[in-house]
Amino acid sequence: MLTFFMAFLFNWIGFFLSFCLTTSAAGRYGAISGFGLSLIKWILIVRFSTYFPGYFDGQYWLWWVFLVMGFLLFLRGFINYAKIRKMADSFSTLPRTRVLFIY
Repeated sequence: MLTFFMAFLFNWIGFFLSFCLTTSAAGRYGAISGFGLSLIKWILIVRFSTYFPGYFDGQYWLWWVFLVMGFLLFLRGFINYAKIRKMADSFSTLPRTRVLFIY
């Protein structure tokens, strides 16, 4: 949860710091999910703000591309964390082994 909020609140810098400084799957997938929601947040801020009047005029497809990309990043982090969590529960009955997760 900490890496999720760090990536969500501090955007790129928070994502890179939380992704690079954590060694657990929960931390890395939390950073990916937080960055996805951060991307959605900034796209919506730019789209509906009066400070950026000409950014998306006539280019609504670009707005949708970034919005979908942020949503897919959020879902990727959340679903992969759920898979790892379920896998860890099934491994708890097995003898102690090393497992390599490729992010």
